[in-house]
Amino acid sequence: MEQKGIVFGIQHFSIHDGPGIRTTVFLKGCNMNCAWCHNPESIAKKPTLAYTDSKCIRCGDCVRVCPQVHSIRDGIHKIDRSKCTCCGRCVQACCKGALSIMGEEMDAGEVIGEALRDKRYFERSGGGITISGGEPMCQAAFTKALCKKAKEEGVSTAIETNGYADFSEYEKLLPYADLFLIDYKLTDDAKHKKFTGVSGKRILENLKHFCMAGKPVILRCPVIPGVNDTDGHFKAIALLTRQYHNILGFELMPYHKLGMSKAKRIGEEGYEEFEVPDASTVESWTERVCSFGGRIYEADGLEVKKHERQN
Repeated sequence: MEQKGIVFGIQHFSIHDGPGIRTTVFLKGCNMNCAWCHNPESIAKKPTLAYTDSKCIRCGDCVRVCPQVHSIRDGIHKIDRSKCTCCGRCVQACCKGALSIMGEEMDAGEVIGEALRDKRYFERSGGGITISGGEPMCQAAFTKALCKKAKEEGVSTAIETNGYADFSEYEKLLPYADLFLIDYKLTDDAKHKKFTGVSGKRILENLKHFCMAGKPVILRCPVIPGVNDTDGHFKAIALLTRQYHNILGFELMPYHKLGMSKAKRIGEEGYEEFEVPDASTVESWTERVCSFGGRIYEADGLEVKKHERQN
């Protein structure tokens, strides 16, 4: 029987999730709760009902098919998510596309079949399939099945992960995955717990294990103004790229607000809003890491470039 999992998106022609042109598969479920989460719809492993108020014309069709969940009073559309089973009847009834289900069950063969539509682009560009999330290791067996099928088809795979799973789970992927994109969010462990809900010590231990296993890693570093845009954190990023031979370099991932609007669509409140950095600020961050001896990893279209900048 085919391994099945919950997928909330398949993005073709991605150029920011590893080398070359890639198809990125987004899986539901996450074992962290980052204050700046860019994909809040991915945290829950189960499918999630999403609602876009600007598309709703208050016609009441959703109320007629599911009055337990939907109601319209005084021109306000309310959703009781505690009673929603994500059956999809309201989505089918909505004539304006204001409702959608985030996440659907797919088997590994379906996912890889969809991704293989881009195989010729993978071959020309040195790309492949990237499995992201959420956190792919929350569906570890499904992630392994995807990697295994991709390898059987001769397609390179990358895993984008927060690095927090037990390394025994990552070991099961080592024969099939070619690259790991590992988030490095915060250096100060007290801050790591505060802003993600977990300690960062396991992530550092796992980086050592990846090094011993000889698997290539790209360090992906979300930078949030007022949280981790400090020289102490930038020095730690630089040190990791020098310390481990298997780390190809770092990428900085500046904060953006798209997660705020997505959280509103799924009825989640309380996400903290941070300042969005401009391009010059992001460039200055990169230069700071490089000034501390950090090795930067750059993927520019079809060409992958790796170089080290020193003082």
